[in-house]
Amino acid sequence: MSGSGQWQMRWDDNGSRYDVTLHGTIAFTEDLTDVQSLSDGGSFMLRHWVDGVPHTVEVTATGGNLAHEYFVGGRSQGWNAEGRRFLGTELPQLVRRSGMGAESRVKSIFDAKGFDAVLDEVDRLLSDYARRLYLVTLIDVARPDSGRAVPIIERTASRMMSDYDRRSVLAHVASKVSLDSRGSLAYVRAMAVMKSDFDQREALNALTRSGAGLDGDAAFQAVAHMRSSYDKRMVLTEIIARGGLSAATKRGVLAAATELQSDYDRRQILTAYVAKFGVEGPVRDPFFAAVDGMRSDYDRAETLIAALDRQAIDTSMRAAYVSSAERLKSTYDQNRVLAAVTRAERR
Repeated sequence: MSGSGQWQMRWDDNGSRYDVTLHGTIAFTEDLTDVQSLSDGGSFMLRHWVDGVPHTVEVTATGGNLAHEYFVGGRSQGWNAEGRRFLGTELPQLVRRSGMGAESRVKSIFDAKGFDAVLDEVDRLLSDYARRLYLVTLIDVARPDSGRAVPIIERTASRMMSDYDRRSVLAHVASKVSLDSRGSLAYVRAMAVMKSDFDQREALNALTRSGAGLDGDAAFQAVAHMRSSYDKRMVLTEIIARGGLSAATKRGVLAAATELQSDYDRRQILTAYVAKFGVEGPVRDPFFAAVDGMRSDYDRAETLIAALDRQAIDTSMRAAYVSSAERLKSTYDQNRVLAAVTRAERR
């Protein structure tokens, strides 16, 4: 496992402080108990403050040789058994918290022990940043199919707390793996644990752009946990713009639109929907449920007119539009919709 460059890190853990610095390129042993190699002239320092006393290991490289030194309270102890124990105990914590050398470590574990061994190592990691690095690298190295990607997706929900890191892994899955309906549903369920509507929207847009199979239930679940009408609108209009939706997915999109609190955002979704698909018989009821649930007569009328201006209507569809128009309180908006009904009948 290796890392390189000018690198510095500090963190606190249960009242203890850690400081790490690296100059050069370093590689650790596979069991993470020691430094295996360090570029000539390079240095590595790991310090752990215990009850206010610094315990420090310094490793330097000169002429291809490594020199270790252990300090307690700033006083050199040379390189003894206590120093070796200290490094062997603290090094795994550093690697698993920082993600240092993630790419080479994932490749090494994958080549030696396989896909599941990397996932086992991910379960031992101590930060979302490190988990993100390992999972993204695993996707690149293993090139999993949809079935193999599911346990990666599930770990973003069960092991990660950061919405940014979770979204980054999910978006990488979407860009690299052709997800089937099962994989897409796992993806949407992983999104549901996010607190940030923005990160949910970005993750779902990545899935939508990938062309993955997103059925009606998945489309509805994708936005059910979002609070922001704006973010819901952006997601649903992205799904609509993609086109090629099944009847089940269309119903899911319309059901999700019905849940929006903002009439403006709902109108934007529904007008985008009718511009793309019109109002088809199998989805007529959820469409009118979404329209009639609006509080604003203006937004309801504008949506109905947009649909009527797009397509001719038959007798049964005419009755549905007239019934919806009659629910409007505004006589002005009623008349606008009824005029649009007449125009649609004459086509």
